[in-house]
Amino acid sequence: MARVFISYSTRNQELAECFIEFIRLGMGVPKSDIFCTAFPEALPTGENFIEKIRTELESCDAVISLITEEYLRSTFCIVEMGIAWGMRKCYFPLLFVPYERLNSTPLCGVQMRCLDSREDISTVYDELFESHVIKGRQTAEFNRRLPAFIERMSGLKQGNYRIGRDKDGYYTAVIREVRKVSDNYRCYGIKGQIQDPPDEGEANSDWIFFWRGVYPDLQVGDWVRFKVSKSEVRQFPDIGSARNLYPSELEKCSGC
Repeated sequence: MARVFISYSTRNQELAECFIEFIRLGMGVPKSDIFCTAFPEALPTGENFIEKIRTELESCDAVISLITEEYLRSTFCIVEMGIAWGMRKCYFPLLFVPYERLNSTPLCGVQMRCLDSREDISTVYDELFESHVIKGRQTAEFNRRLPAFIERMSGLKQGNYRIGRDKDGYYTAVIREVRKVSDNYRCYGIKGQIQDPPDEGEANSDWIFFWRGVYPDLQVGDWVRFKVSKSEVRQFPDIGSARNLYPSELEKCSGC
């Protein structure tokens, strides 16, 4: 069984992949010592995936939670968090949200580390070694790869990532900005950018754009689930190259 269990929201696939790459190459944790459902082979076809996850949680030496807004909105992730806490595992909650967001979770009052902090990730590296989760140090390689990892974490936190479609063809995103336009329209900036936009162009940001009244009015922090029928990249004096997304379906959702 794996020595390290990575708990994350499937909405944060890119974040999980970046973190796993870093602990493999930067910290020296072999892939065979990591269980994470981000690996396609982690959940074999036809196997009860809940039982598989339970077994891996019970047998691992350490649990690392990548705690994002999406993580906290996922019932499944909160259950994994609670199990790790309740089983007194060697537990590493790594934050991508303000600490106050944990006030209603089992981790309220627990020491945290931040995913985008050089000092905190260095501390986690030391603690993994001292807990015998990491079998040997590779300090030079860790220090060489750490700056790029922190830079990537900071970029992801700011919304520099791609949003894929789910199995039904929907994107899920959070509103980061409300843009003032004509009263006949609504325009909302989203965190991240969608994969495979219809226009196939390059833009610095993505904006949901629709006629007033066609879909609900939104505000910063709202989660939306949508399909895109058309998109176009335009240039604006204040925000530069931006992509207008014209949804064919849109609804508010929980972000889970």
